[in-house]
Amino acid sequence: MGAAFGDQPGVVIDGPDIAGFLGAVDQRECTTVTYNALFDNAILAWRYNFVPARMVDGLGMARALLGSRLRKLGLGDVAAYLELGEKGKEIHNVIGMHREEILRDPDLWAGFRAYCLTDVALLRAIFLRLHKEFPGAEYAVMDGVLRACIEPVFRCDVALLQAHLAKIRDDKDRLVSEVGTSKETISGNGSFLALLEATGVEIEHKPGKRGPIPAIAKTDEFMQRLLEDERPEVQCLAAARLGVKSTLEESRCERLLRIASLPWPSAAPLMPIPLRYCGAHTMRLSGDWKINMQNLPSARTGDPILRKSLMAPPGHKILVGDLAQIEARLVAWFSGCQRLSDEFRHKRDPYSQLAGDIFRMPVDKATISGVARHIGKAGILGCGYGMGPEKFYKSVLAQSRAALSKEQMEQLSAVWTSDLAERAVYTYRRRYSEVRAMWGNLTQALENAWLGKLGVSPMQFGPVTIGHRNDYGYVVGPGGREIRYPTPKIVDGDLWWWSAGVPHKIYGAALLENIIQFLARIILFEVAVRLNDTYGLRFIHQVHDELVFCVPDAGVERMAGILRTELRTEPAWAPGLPLDCDVAWAQRYGDCK
Repeated sequence: MGAAFGDQPGVVIDGPDIAGFLGAVDQRECTTVTYNALFDNAILAWRYNFVPARMVDGLGMARALLGSRLRKLGLGDVAAYLELGEKGKEIHNVIGMHREEILRDPDLWAGFRAYCLTDVALLRAIFLRLHKEFPGAEYAVMDGVLRACIEPVFRCDVALLQAHLAKIRDDKDRLVSEVGTSKETISGNGSFLALLEATGVEIEHKPGKRGPIPAIAKTDEFMQRLLEDERPEVQCLAAARLGVKSTLEESRCERLLRIASLPWPSAAPLMPIPLRYCGAHTMRLSGDWKINMQNLPSARTGDPILRKSLMAPPGHKILVGDLAQIEARLVAWFSGCQRLSDEFRHKRDPYSQLAGDIFRMPVDKATISGVARHIGKAGILGCGYGMGPEKFYKSVLAQSRAALSKEQMEQLSAVWTSDLAERAVYTYRRRYSEVRAMWGNLTQALENAWLGKLGVSPMQFGPVTIGHRNDYGYVVGPGGREIRYPTPKIVDGDLWWWSAGVPHKIYGAALLENIIQFLARIILFEVAVRLNDTYGLRFIHQVHDELVFCVPDAGVERMAGILRTELRTEPAWAPGLPLDCDVAWAQRYGDCK
């Protein structure tokens, strides 16, 4: 292990001496700076019982500040980009070797030690360089994200996962046997298409990078329609294809079981939550360790068995707080749309209000068995970012399959047409005209301040500033947090930016979506940090717009009230923002929704 204290020279600690070295360090006063802390700090905690007072991840800092510019973010890649030195390649000389083997060659051992010290020096140099730009408030957020994994709280119901895995495998075998062919035939694109064509199905296509390609992905509407085809053999083919090809649930289940089987010190298997700090361009988190814990199916999107396998320890409950319709509320507030803000603030049910205008009649939750309001809900939640009629039409159909009953789907089919989708989109734009105006204002900001036009100053929109520096456009938000857009330019009349060499088109409505997701993330983690600082309540998981905690049974109602109050408290930088939330608790995470 290589280490350095402050600005002191780095030292190499031999393997047998690591435990003694760490034992002499006061964890309560220590901050560790590592590179890929989900790896290094997991080793420190799980192998050496060393958990510092604060954890800083150099990789997380690089992802936040350089992730939109670099294709690779390894220590050597970042050091080279910042012109801090070369990492070296001595590690390649000892791959697959044990310590005792390396020690037999003094030159090899000396080179390995030098490589280790170089890593420490480069890490310190990277940290000191990036620290100048890294928002100070984000260190507490980063530490909390790491602790969700490094200090796991969830217990895992292994028996439930084992039974679920067996069912998944049985279902796959059954689907394949029903169509009388092999998994390989179903899995292969060409052979699957041949099977479909043999039943008389006309294959639909979609745009691909090199021309049209068959629309046979799980998310393609064509495949969903095949599941409802009037011919049983077509239904079986589609079901078998999706069952055989969709191995995500199976692989997730297998991976959770492998993690649960680690030699945890507790009586029950623990389940760490590996999250990637600033995994998204807008600073939102994403999943890590090849298992995205943010996308485990909920009761609203599928079978919540994986969520149900995550339990509170004895005498505790899982407490979940979710910012309700946060993006739609932020769109209204940020755009200065008083009408929509008031509908949220005074609980006038914006979904029914918009649906009433679309259908030109009073609408409530009971109207047309809720289908009209369902369309209004899709409009409120989806039309704020400039979605056009065609995309909205397909979006409503895709969302409805998971949200509506069979009877409601039949009612939707009777009214949902391309013409109604067009009416819905333009009704939204007329009713909440300030949102549409904001798209235009942000387009102007992109064409001027964001592009860095000579003589144009940065432009302020509420709590964010849009401008240009050092060959990138930026959006700076509360606390100095920043979204960066490298190499912005106009190509053939459209605005583009390049992420690690990959072009991305941008326009006013798309920039609004970035800003709203950015601000929603800031709100959520400001709440998380306040709860930790004031009440010692540390989040153990974070999913989209929700925070997850574990609290003692005796205090769950009190902490639920505190969480509800905090989530409804408008930020100092967002006066008048109409926030609301949903709070629930249960023994199992999957029962909180």
